Amino acid sequence: MDRRQNSRISVQLPVQVWGLDAGGRPFSEAALVTNVSTGGIVVEGLRRRMRPGEQLDVRLGNETSQFRVIWVSCTGDLGLQNLKSRSFLPYCVLACSAQTSGAC
Repeated sequence: MDRRQNSRISVQLPVQVWGLDAGGRPFSEAALVTNVSTGGIVVEGLRRRMRPGEQLDVRLGNETSQFRVIWVSCTGDLGLQNLKSRSFLPYCVLACSAQTSGAC
């Protein structure tokens, strides 16, 4: 049984991610959001090693939001929790839902 509080939507959204990697070195890289909910995102494509608890900034278009790394998969995917009450996530979820239903 899925214990998630928010439904998730599969997407393919290019983003820019920056922060400090597991070694404490600053970085800025392009990545791909592959899963989104109102509480967080899954990011693929970062070449840096990350640890749970690290804080990252993610930019989608002109919108930027802050996230905390919750989990890191063995393939390097990151589960990120939204740290701001206002972010690009609600807009993104609505836009993706509209595209899925053919409204756009």
